[in-house]
Amino acid sequence: MKRLNTTGNRREYLIRGLKFNYDNLNDLLYVYKENSSVYANVVIGDFHVEFSKEGQVVGIEILNASDLLGEYDVSKDMLENIKKIEIKIVNRDNSLLIFLVIASLADVERAVPITMNNFESPIVQAMQ
Repeated sequence: MKRLNTTGNRREYLIRGLKFNYDNLNDLLYVYKENSSVYANVVIGDFHVEFSKEGQVVGIEILNASDLLGEYDVSKDMLENIKKIEIKIVNRDNSLLIFLVIASLADVERAVPITMNNFESPIVQAMQ
């Protein structure tokens, strides 16, 4: 995990080298840090965000991925031809903004935001 920016109560992190799997049959996208243990899972609609015991994001599972991500110009073809995925995290006060940055084999890149506002979870507290 690389820290990008820290200003006041705002912190930004970029997670690279992630593994991913798109299950076409079940329309499920799973992005994860290899060799990481999941301590807690926070469900935000069809997004399931996985945290380590230290409060770091270690995985994201997206149900109904093609429908949900289609709203951000991520096509089913792009999901079937992913080259890499990175996670950018912006943490400020009690809010957590996660960007799932998806790059396809055709060198098309899209960013999908996942927001948790006024989130008083001990996990988010630990990240601050």
